[in-house]
Amino acid sequence: METEIKQLESFTKEQLEAINSLLQVLTPSTPRLTYDDLSEIIMAKNTYVFVAEYDKKIAGMLTLVTYRIPSGAKAWIEDVAVDNSFQGKGIGRSLTEHAITFTKNLNIKKIDLSSSPDRVAANTLYQKIGFVKRITNYYRFGG
Repeated sequence: METEIKQLESFTKEQLEAINSLLQVLTPSTPRLTYDDLSEIIMAKNTYVFVAEYDKKIAGMLTLVTYRIPSGAKAWIEDVAVDNSFQGKGIGRSLTEHAITFTKNLNIKKIDLSSSPDRVAANTLYQKIGFVKRITNYYRFGG
């Protein structure tokens, strides 16, 4: 089987349900997206949602956000999730490599992401692909 990566530009009810399931795999406390929520996200300028289809089913997803600030153009990868039943099939790698290529085609060279230390396989994958762990204080304000 081959993984096919697609940018989500429209979606069905079934695709919305698949994405909500993937978000629960990633973080069980994530609120469910409504049709309007997902529509707003995929229509937002500089926000790209990619889904990985494996055996004609959504097996994984990744969100990429691009932005320009005084220090240059950058991208941020978020919400990388692979359905438990599709783990170990290279889907996370395919999604991440697709996002890297997509970003390079936009002439953006810096891509950041964060991953919980307890996601050992994901952290190993990111380092194998070429992401370098940075020593930084990562802060968040608000819930």
